[in-house]
Amino acid sequence: MTLDDVTVLIVDDNPLNRDLLAVIVGSIGISKIETAANGREGLEAVERHKPDLILLDVMMPEMDGYEMCRRLRALHHRDELPVLFVTALDTPSERTACFAAGGTDMVCKPVNMAEVTARVSLHLENRILLAGLKTYQNRIREELEMAHATQESLHPDHRQTADILARTGVDVRGIIETSSELGGDFWTVFETPRRTVGVLVADFTGHGVAAAFNTVRLHALMSRRPASLNGPAELLDFLNHELNRLLQPGQFAAAFACELDPATGGLTYAGAMTPQPILLEDGKARYCPVSGPPLGAFVDAGYDETALTLTPGSTLLIYSDALIESMLGDQPAVDEATLLAWVAELGPLADLPGGLLTRFHDRLPGLPPDDLTLVTLRREA
Repeated sequence: MTLDDVTVLIVDDNPLNRDLLAVIVGSIGISKIETAANGREGLEAVERHKPDLILLDVMMPEMDGYEMCRRLRALHHRDELPVLFVTALDTPSERTACFAAGGTDMVCKPVNMAEVTARVSLHLENRILLAGLKTYQNRIREELEMAHATQESLHPDHRQTADILARTGVDVRGIIETSSELGGDFWTVFETPRRTVGVLVADFTGHGVAAAFNTVRLHALMSRRPASLNGPAELLDFLNHELNRLLQPGQFAAAFACELDPATGGLTYAGAMTPQPILLEDGKARYCPVSGPPLGAFVDAGYDETALTLTPGSTLLIYSDALIESMLGDQPAVDEATLLAWVAELGPLADLPGGLLTRFHDRLPGLPPDDLTLVTLRREA
């Protein structure tokens, strides 16, 4: 928006005053000037012409300037539509009345050309700056919404997990809740040439655009991982080597990878600075030890595998550290003992990720302080 685009509305019952103000306003390069003879006509002109600034007299027939401004403020904020009172009333109480009615500024009659042009220019420049800022904010919001939708599409949808469940008897569910428009958490489910079902959960440092971009990188790496990778440890080795080349200094990811053989229940897993997963078996919940350096931090990092058997009906819970490291005052909102109790209470047949997220928000309402991911891998009975 520039001065060529703005519209100024002059509302005054005196034709000579309207003409004088129009000449003054036109002298600073404004060509779109509308006029009205009273407050009622002024409100109608606002609806027709959508002005960017109003020069408003106070004493007018039918509807005075105070009433017109009060009605305007019910629909238009001061930043959205500045109103400059032009009045012969000059006492402190009368000035107060102009601002109480919703006026942005005022000048006194008889008008001084230099004062009017200075004040009109100031308010229009602010209006142009605000219009540019709103345009920029709208563009950023649209781009963030598009980026968020793109990021959401990286994660498995219900159709994919339902297909895996129908063919393999492995039920995989996942939830990601970001602390801002974009997050740095990632999860996926995949099948291997060995007919195992794999899950990867990763949590990049930070959140926002940079962390979200790294999740896109990780998704691309997963799509071109070698078919010859044999197990979770080799997968983490591959991802670590690639991310070490791609990430900026100081960036890294915590990650957990596992593979389940649906026929035997054999589960192998490996971790990279990730919280300990929880195994829910026969109504009892316990932590599964896991350790390993973060992905992308060290080029020569190595990862160890752990093996266990996932019996029919058992569930493995994988989660990001926001679940146990978010603080409520000076204490964790959810400590490790509480988390174990929640998992056991919710049981294997419940929507465990959804149930845990509900309980988490009962203790810590609103957006989490960090991105939060909950994924379960269940071997159906």
